[in-house]
Amino acid sequence: MAKITINRENFQVDERELVQGSLTIGRNQDNDLSIDDPAVSGHHAQIVTVFDSSYIEDLGSTNGTFVNGKQAKTHTLHNGDVLTMGHYQILFQSETAATVQNANATMMIGASQLEELTTKAKQKDHKKAPARKSPSAAPPQNSRRTPAVAATPANKPRLEVHENGKQPIPGGTELPDIDENENILGETQPAPSIPPLYNRRKGDNSILPSLKIISLAVLVTVITFTLLMLIFK
Repeated sequence: MAKITINRENFQVDERELVQGSLTIGRNQDNDLSIDDPAVSGHHAQIVTVFDSSYIEDLGSTNGTFVNGKQAKTHTLHNGDVLTMGHYQILFQSETAATVQNANATMMIGASQLEELTTKAKQKDHKKAPARKSPSAAPPQNSRRTPAVAATPANKPRLEVHENGKQPIPGGTELPDIDENENILGETQPAPSIPPLYNRRKGDNSILPSLKIISLAVLVTVITFTLLMLIFK
């Protein structure tokens, strides 16, 4: 709830609670708040309240309306604002605004409380830090290097190494090294034989048969043409 306190020369003259709607202020008697001051216009200003918010609006007064020493046409009112109209000062107070301001205020803590909070934060971080593992002894180096076998889950079948045409090697058997002279891949199939290539005879490259055929064809054509000329002559 908001209210206004009307003062003149540091003396309280009146006090009003603001309700929903507008409160007119001026020298005339038909105003909601009448101020007997020649410096105040007949209808000087009005305070409009909507829910928990209020604002002041100047109604075209001669000497103007001032909020915290600055002339304003319209201004949203906050808790502690001082309105000046002529020789009168109007103090605006809002309990809702004061409550919100106190809720948003930063809490001040002392040096002892700050030290206590810092100690608690360090203890919390120390508990979250993982414990360091002690260095384990290095595994003995074997003269023969064996491949590492990854652990297989119990619900999955183990991988077994097969050789071509032979029984599978049971799990855990070491595989032979590459440098050992063993037949790792098993017996291989022999490569298929390639038939030998024969050279062509010298007569195969001759063009004489082709010339014979062409000459014979030309001769037959000439004879046929001659016979036709004799017949139709």
